[in-house]
Amino acid sequence: MKYPYLTLISLIIICIINPYERLYAQKDNNQDFINYLFKDYMGEKPSASIIVIKDGKIKKSQSFGYADLENKILASSKTNYRLGSATKQYTAMAILILIQKGKLDYETKLTEVIPEFPDYGKDITIKNLLSHRSGLKDYFKLYDKNREEQLDDIDVLNLLKKQDKLLFPANSTSRYSNSGYAILSLIVERISKKSFEQFMNDEIFQKIGMTNSSIYQKDIEIKDRAYGYRYIAKDSVFKRKDQNITSAVKGDGGVYSSINDFYLWDRCLTNNSLITPNLKNDAFSNWDENWKNNEKGYSFGFGWLISFKNGIKYVWHTGNTIGSRSSVLRIPSENIAVAIYTNSQHNGRELKQGALALASLYSDNKLPMPIDVMIEKEISINGSENIKEYYDKLVVDKSKYEINKRNLSRLAYSYSRKKEGANCLNLCKFLTLQFPNYYGGFFELAEYYRINKNNEKAIKNFKKVIELAPNNKKGPINHSKKMIQKLSE
Repeated sequence: MKYPYLTLISLIIICIINPYERLYAQKDNNQDFINYLFKDYMGEKPSASIIVIKDGKIKKSQSFGYADLENKILASSKTNYRLGSATKQYTAMAILILIQKGKLDYETKLTEVIPEFPDYGKDITIKNLLSHRSGLKDYFKLYDKNREEQLDDIDVLNLLKKQDKLLFPANSTSRYSNSGYAILSLIVERISKKSFEQFMNDEIFQKIGMTNSSIYQKDIEIKDRAYGYRYIAKDSVFKRKDQNITSAVKGDGGVYSSINDFYLWDRCLTNNSLITPNLKNDAFSNWDENWKNNEKGYSFGFGWLISFKNGIKYVWHTGNTIGSRSSVLRIPSENIAVAIYTNSQHNGRELKQGALALASLYSDNKLPMPIDVMIEKEISINGSENIKEYYDKLVVDKSKYEINKRNLSRLAYSYSRKKEGANCLNLCKFLTLQFPNYYGGFFELAEYYRINKNNEKAIKNFKKVIELAPNNKKGPINHSKKMIQKLSE
């Protein structure tokens, strides 16, 4: 009789598991690889929560680590993380809702809604703000560095009111703008006659069932909150670092949400339950000085970043703020969505590439795996001495892997940051041999030699950067020139 009893107990346990995490009880052939991707969040460490949605169904939902280290509270699918810049998709949705209601349009001028804004903003439209084409200065560079009180969205407006010009004429080019999204939150308030928090709750969160999501407000408790942490290398400890001077600004980064609620958000976007398909298409499109386009390349949508790979559109955004990282990805043509939320400041590359890797795992082999993820995994197991041999095995079938030289260079940089010198050097040497016309490998190799005080080799590789880098890569070119001069003295 004991076996039927045990079976009954097992069934009861499975039934009481949160339905979003019932996958824990199921066999997943991808689990070993997922454990590798999130190894840095296992054990008594800050947490990561992940979700993969395919064809409207949850294919994977899992949490690792602690939402609250001090009180030993494990993360779960209900844990609410600060999303940072992944907030912008929600702020953009609020504006699109107002447009759908006829209270705004794309050509509404900033000064029509905020008349006290300086004259230099008279040509900035709602569309410019949404698509990062406003030219507004970055408020991160404007506030008094001796300030102790947190900034909020009104403070951003007041800082901009003290300026007398834009970075560039409105709509003449694009540049990522946190200031623009702080101003958009104030426009929501002016037009709706509600606080930004109340509008988001009434018109988005409650309407689609995101009952645990909220906008950060000082001294207001956030349910199931993940607290942010930073790793202090010299002490080998994680220290709570949850807020800073800019982290109370709402429109560009103030949403707290969970992977449970991301599932509802994804369903809303798929089913067009808040806005029309045409408005959603606007949000998911590249924008230039004239109108939207779906040309190949990388550009800004409304609260989303848009890129194309092999004819497939990737709609995504990352978040990077004090004590947290996030990465959100949607691939509409494949009906796949991925969210990764964390409460520590690991390398942001890892989360973006992790989201792409998860999408590949659950795409029935339709989406390529980032090759840098596979190489990083190989190095973690077998070291970096035979990267070329491993790479050649992978690229026998190039269709299975996304070969991105820039991401491989970023991997080399991540080894440099982690002070894994041998891995950095071996990967840089591989890059310069495998891609001899790409400046990125030479740049990272030059930096490796500079850090290790081999000035002669550093100068040699900085010269290769200047020789190979295209004219629009002013940053690495100017840095290389500066280093050559400095190291030659």
